[in-house]
Amino acid sequence: MKRVFTVCLLLLTLLNCLPAFAGAVVQRGKKDYELISPESYEGYWEEKKEGRLLMAVAPSEEPGWYDVTVALREKRPKIDMYMMRAHYQEDGSMYYENCLFVLRKVKSDGSVKDKVKYRNGSGLLYYSFDENILYWTDYTLKPEKRVLTFTKTASPDADEAE
Repeated sequence: MKRVFTVCLLLLTLLNCLPAFAGAVVQRGKKDYELISPESYEGYWEEKKEGRLLMAVAPSEEPGWYDVTVALREKRPKIDMYMMRAHYQEDGSMYYENCLFVLRKVKSDGSVKDKVKYRNGSGLLYYSFDENILYWTDYTLKPEKRVLTFTKTASPDADEAE
């Protein structure tokens, strides 16, 4: 009877410890998961599909918050412009719910006039480290159709200097 009890106790111990050992075996040879740092978002991003949109991400004066601007790359008298302040999240994404979407008109004298299309828009930025792609989803206008991809690019000022 003592042997049966001892064998049962050993089996129970083994079964309780098995998930810990199984997890270690499954992860062998895989790259450790790295959380994307907020600094990975900083800089300029060009729309991957057509290259028409340019996104600028810069840290704000508030820790953990970033100023994000998305606009047409070409200089035109009228351009759509998104301006938001995004907050870095624990999952490595950036979330905003304060987007201002305007039609910006630049007059010949250099003055600017904004026509507001919407306020307090919300959305998400997510940087995929493996793909080196920044995904942007604006939840305000047809989010299921508005997932745009961006790749890191040089400062637009570098283009003008050449």
